[in-house]
Amino acid sequence: TLQGVKDSGAKLGAAVGTTSLDVIESQIGLKASVFNDNAAAVTALKNKQIDGLVVDLPTAFYLSAVEVPKGIIVGQIDGSDAGDSGFGLLLAKSSPLTSCVTKAVDAIRANGTLQAITEKWLADSAGAPVLK
Repeated sequence: TLQGVKDSGAKLGAAVGTTSLDVIESQIGLKASVFNDNAAAVTALKNKQIDGLVVDLPTAFYLSAVEVPKGIIVGQIDGSDAGDSGFGLLLAKSSPLTSCVTKAVDAIRANGTLQAITEKWLADSAGAPVLK
């Protein structure tokens, strides 16, 4: 649970200017160690200067597979408070598909499909439960 993370007193780090940094302080309630970028945070983790990192889930998958092979993903933070920063779809600037993609994402968000996909593929299958 998020309360369990807070109660552990773990020293958590995140890159400056990220929603991850905000999550540590506002949702978990700990003082964050701030780094210039994820690479510096990973170095601090490897050097045992921090106990863990808070990053977006795709980055966590990469870091635990490549940069920190013995690292584990404890879970994910509920993204409902993340505004529009939860996921992104990249299109070319001024793409004629932007309005279509936006409408499609809005529709699957509204009818619950996006949440179902997230739970199946990012929480259940990936072993990254949502921490509450």
